Amino acid sequence: MKQIVSERCREWIDFFKFFMKKCGIPEMFMCRFVGVYFLISGVVFQMRKTAGLNAVNDWKDYVREFPLWHSAMWMIFGFLVLTIVHCLVPPKWRIFDQIVLLIGTMFLACSILWRNENYHLALGLCGIAVVFVSHLIGKFSEEQFEALPEKAGIGIIAVMACAVMVFVSVTSVMHHKIFGTSCYDFGIFAQMFYSLRTNLTAVTTCERDVFLSHFNVHASFIYYLLVPLGWLIKDECVLFIVQAVTVMGGIIPLYLIAKQHNYKGFARLALCLMYIFCCELILPCYYDYHENAFLPTLLMWLLYAIDQKKMILMYIMAALTCIVKEDAPLYVICIGMYFFFDEQSRKKWHGAVMTVVSGIYFIAINHWLGEYGDGEMMASSRFGNLVLEPGDSLMSIVGNVLKNPGYFFSMFVKENTVLFLVQMFLPLVFLPFMTNKIRRFLLIIPFVIMNLVVGVSYAYAASIAYQYIFGPVCLLLYMAVLNADDLEIKKRNSFITVAACISMIMAVCCASGKLGFLKSYQDRKEFFQHMETCFDTVPEDGRVIANGWFLPHLADRPEIYLFDRNDFETDPSLAKEGEDNFEETVTGLKDIQRYDFYVMSHGDGNTAIAVPYLEEAGFVPFATTENYVIIYVSQKYLDSHDMNPFSVIEIS
Repeated sequence: MKQIVSERCREWIDFFKFFMKKCGIPEMFMCRFVGVYFLISGVVFQMRKTAGLNAVNDWKDYVREFPLWHSAMWMIFGFLVLTIVHCLVPPKWRIFDQIVLLIGTMFLACSILWRNENYHLALGLCGIAVVFVSHLIGKFSEEQFEALPEKAGIGIIAVMACAVMVFVSVTSVMHHKIFGTSCYDFGIFAQMFYSLRTNLTAVTTCERDVFLSHFNVHASFIYYLLVPLGWLIKDECVLFIVQAVTVMGGIIPLYLIAKQHNYKGFARLALCLMYIFCCELILPCYYDYHENAFLPTLLMWLLYAIDQKKMILMYIMAALTCIVKEDAPLYVICIGMYFFFDEQSRKKWHGAVMTVVSGIYFIAINHWLGEYGDGEMMASSRFGNLVLEPGDSLMSIVGNVLKNPGYFFSMFVKENTVLFLVQMFLPLVFLPFMTNKIRRFLLIIPFVIMNLVVGVSYAYAASIAYQYIFGPVCLLLYMAVLNADDLEIKKRNSFITVAACISMIMAVCCASGKLGFLKSYQDRKEFFQHMETCFDTVPEDGRVIANGWFLPHLADRPEIYLFDRNDFETDPSLAKEGEDNFEETVTGLKDIQRYDFYVMSHGDGNTAIAVPYLEEAGFVPFATTENYVIIYVSQKYLDSHDMNPFSVIEIS
């Protein structure tokens, strides 16, 4: 009897073991449990956020309102569903637990960070994501990781890229519509866009307060590509859409590079997500528009041409890159040197040719800007810590570096650049440094010079939120692709998946708040439209001087100037001792008759100071919106055009 009972127990135990193994327990228990827990928690978090409760800021109220039994039931239900699915599907398709853990981890992290720009919290959530994502990658077999069909991968990448492109386009346009853009750095490009489409020049008046071609400040001849678009669309907002498209356009050559390096399935998808959700490509689009936005697409195609040894495409992209800006040839020089030292065939000499030609252009264009343009001022402002005297040229800066490399090296890492380095390399999981092939570090030179060195004296360069990072980050991404390809397959898959997850988390943290621009416009749409209507009353032939935040909306004209404190005549001796009271020192307005229209804001302290001097000089109110915009026009302009001042535009 005892033997029969023992055999029966053994049978039941064996059956229980078989059943548990069939259900994926204990092998997949932790993965399944945590995945369901994170997914349900993320859903609950979104529900509570809709009701006005924030899990981080209102945690006490959140806990009191949290129906634990309700969530527990959903967790049990989700766990059972995954268990049943695991039992029913063939072994090679048993990846649902891993997918739920990945989705749950990312969904919870993104839910917490949605419109919550808490970078330190984002770092903590990235740490959690690294732990669980690394764990689940170990659960994938190589076959499973590469099982994503190519068409499905292309579809996901296309949808994600288009979604980010639309998001950036809409929010950056709304940022302009709510008067979040200023003369620097959008008004000058809006007026330049007007000049290009009307007379094929890049002349502006607001950039240096005189008639001056933008090409005398920056050698950005790439802008001529926008002329046909300007003939079709005259609205300056199209520039924001162009910027989003040119920034995200680099995803196509990156996909081809990843495919050529034999990244498959989820590995290829992860690499593309690293690019799509790269903060260094998204955030600069909000300040505000720059020629550097052409660099991601051009550089990625140039790197693709180098990677695939397509020489004709290489020269075309190299030439286009050089005309983006006077410092852009540096990218081509470094890429050309990398190709020369990395390539083993006779084609390596194309790299030498590209380096020499772009180097000659680099020297020539900077010399021309220094002699006939604004190059010396730009060099001294960007490389202030490397000039001996104000106004030194770029070539003198190169000489200073060669004479004292020790000081140059000391500028690589400063206290103010430590956070910047973390922001740059954490989403890349430091892959650019994971190589013993020294020639690849030629690709990091633009980052060192344009961001670390320049950032010492020009803080905007050492930030992921400004245009100076558009180019360097593309070279770093390419380095990440190459270095990850050298790793063992399992480790490679783990690194790039973690990198993609961190990139997405950081992008949600840093960029989701930009939706506030859209909400601000929707909430006060009539107010902003009345302001635009008020600006439309100003004739195009008038010489206009405008408040910095209004100027971009009036830049569609031959002459417009920036109104700021530099337009006042002052006597510093009138200031009271120990006080810095600008109003007390003002004695008048400079060149008051130079302008036909003064477009000012009631919220600008300069307006109250200027109005008495304007009225004394014969200027009269022309148009206004209640308590915000006020426009004055010279009586001389009214008489010459046989016009009367417009009525006040009221805002309800």
